[in-house]
Amino acid sequence: MKTPDLPASDADGGTPSGTSRPPIEIGWTLVDSAAELDGALILEARQRVLDEVGRIFPGFDWRLTVVRTAGRGEAGAADAPELFQCGLTEHDRHGWDFSCVITGRALLGYERADARAMPSRALSIAVVSLAGLLPAPEPSPPEAARRLANLFLHLLGDLNGIAHGDDPRDYMSVPTDAAGFEAMAGYRDGAVAALGEELDDVADVRLEERAQLAGRNVPGFYLHAIWLLRGEILSGVWQARPWQFPFRLNRLTTGAVSTLMILIMTAEAWDLGMSQPLSRMTAFSAFILLATSGFILRRQQLLLTRSSKQLSEHIVLTDTAIALVVFFGMATTYLLLFGLTLLLANWLFSDVLVASWAASLPQPPAASNYLALAQLIASLGILIGSLGASFEGRHYFRHVAYVDEEL
Repeated sequence: MKTPDLPASDADGGTPSGTSRPPIEIGWTLVDSAAELDGALILEARQRVLDEVGRIFPGFDWRLTVVRTAGRGEAGAADAPELFQCGLTEHDRHGWDFSCVITGRALLGYERADARAMPSRALSIAVVSLAGLLPAPEPSPPEAARRLANLFLHLLGDLNGIAHGDDPRDYMSVPTDAAGFEAMAGYRDGAVAALGEELDDVADVRLEERAQLAGRNVPGFYLHAIWLLRGEILSGVWQARPWQFPFRLNRLTTGAVSTLMILIMTAEAWDLGMSQPLSRMTAFSAFILLATSGFILRRQQLLLTRSSKQLSEHIVLTDTAIALVVFFGMATTYLLLFGLTLLLANWLFSDVLVASWAASLPQPPAASNYLALAQLIASLGILIGSLGASFEGRHYFRHVAYVDEEL
């Protein structure tokens, strides 16, 4: 039989509604062939999750909804960002705190070919591949349910910024093969305390549900939400590792470094850069960083389409986190170009040569002149680099921006 849609934790005799405990809403969205699975496997995995989180964190009213989407018969590997979009639609529709999209297909990975799951803390969504989790020879139904439940408990930790562990019995360990998920038995003590603190924040009344914020305008709601959610936003950015942008986006780096190499060998660039006030170059750099970040967000369509136009805490969290991921990724590229320019300028170019190239300076170049030059070259470098980044494959760029890791 197909897995039925299950509305909440009390759908199969779990915790009844009306409890005074703060609720934690979780959603599983079954897509493509996963929606056609025998319902017993999903039901057993779901019940294992509810039993375990209820045992470890009894202070919350745990609710786990399972929904199925109409299959479209896709073939080949599944693209994680597309699954995130599907999950986001259901996430917004149901008002979940955490979401998991379960596909029957393999996941398109760039770091490993057998990825079982990919979390995105910035979106509060994870995707799971049953093809990766239950490879041939297929485990027995109880073993398969245990794997799925334990993998989700690991992802719950990932979506709350909990560090990985080394003990194979720890939910936060990373097994070398899919069968390793069966050996997991619980969170380590430190993870329980840290996850409990995160869940306390999640279970708070959402901003859109507070009467005093109901009539607030869009900018006011965003500013208030960003301030209150600053910890979650920064944690989501950290999990996305934006400092790896220059090393993972080849077209961005190629365009930026090529620009640097051309400009640093050009006398006119030295003369122009060294003659600029440092304050002007600082403002110019800030403008270029904001402009290139906005250009990439729009060009690569990184802000996912929402099913609801109503403002919510989750919309602010995801949009702000993704925008900051791109901004810090471009800032990392800028700093690398800035440092490389200073290194080459002081290492390869003599004072006599620099003085002849920066002929408009009334005195020998000072440290501030070198800093202004580095700012100019770094700014133009990321400007050209952003044009190169716009030609990165959209699927790959969105994968880099959204996916925290491939498990």
